[in-house]
Amino acid sequence: MRRSLVGRFRPVLIVTALALLAETLLGSIGSTAVGAASVMPTGTVSQANLTKLIEASLKLNRLPNATTPSITTLLNNGDFGSPLGTTTCGYIGTSSYQENITHCYFGDTKSTVTVALIGDSRASMYLQAFDSLGKLEHFRVLFIAKDGCPTPLATYMTNNGGRVSHSPWVACTRFHSYVISSLNRFKPRAIVISSNSQLDLANPVHEAAGPEVQADMTAFLAKLPKSSRVIVLGGFPQPAPVANPTVCLSRHPNDVKACAFTPSADILSYNAAFASAAKAEGDVFVNQTPWYCASSCPALVGKYIPYTIDAYHADNTYLQFLLGVLWSAIGKYVG
Repeated sequence: MRRSLVGRFRPVLIVTALALLAETLLGSIGSTAVGAASVMPTGTVSQANLTKLIEASLKLNRLPNATTPSITTLLNNGDFGSPLGTTTCGYIGTSSYQENITHCYFGDTKSTVTVALIGDSRASMYLQAFDSLGKLEHFRVLFIAKDGCPTPLATYMTNNGGRVSHSPWVACTRFHSYVISSLNRFKPRAIVISSNSQLDLANPVHEAAGPEVQADMTAFLAKLPKSSRVIVLGGFPQPAPVANPTVCLSRHPNDVKACAFTPSADILSYNAAFASAAKAEGDVFVNQTPWYCASSCPALVGKYIPYTIDAYHADNTYLQFLLGVLWSAIGKYVG
């Protein structure tokens, strides 16, 4: 009888202990200065405490009664990070390549310090987080992105709202030129690049291998203004297409450990290619992997579910939680 009682209550005890750990870790840094003269909001986390939380989460068996965001929200395609009011920035039509960027400033819009956030949907997923950070740290965010059009200079297959065809995507090629010319005109204090590193190329049709990804990213970085500090947000541990941790949690709430994953060898190669490109150009590479993973990548970090339902992006709630580590990584180049 004693053994059955222990087996019965252990999941509850683990969940409770994890919740207490999360509260302790977050409470200890709620008003701690991060970066230069910065005070982060309650609920953000330092890297040391985040690592402890990730490691503890890898031991969790049972999904807590309440997660942030809820699985229902994520299953309904919610909590993606770009919608701010009525902005359409970043949602340039398939055949279009530019937008009226005078409407694409966020954060502290009265600041004289400009940080450009550029890329594809990986930049869109960060928009609300950068808007929050800009308001806290008093910089304005210039947002220039085209969903489905990665940053490296190459000829891509046409991506029409997720439907990919083999024809060359002329608008994506033109968008690259538009971004480069805009950045050289505005010369922001810093340029933050957040982009997919898995490249579906045309002429010939193929998925780029690591060396080609590196060469194409290096070519883009070389065209940016020398007066701007360029920061590549890389190392995102993309679960897809081999895993979908959020769907897994919805199907296996009593076996959370089974939903942990390790990024595929291809994703690791592409992430390494971005790092090498940044190094070759003397730019900053910020490795996001420790923000999600330890020995492997849990589907749940404390009470937070990090990934959107498509398994290609992080959700806005988790990125807001990461404001502390994000500012620690980029603050010295912005201030």
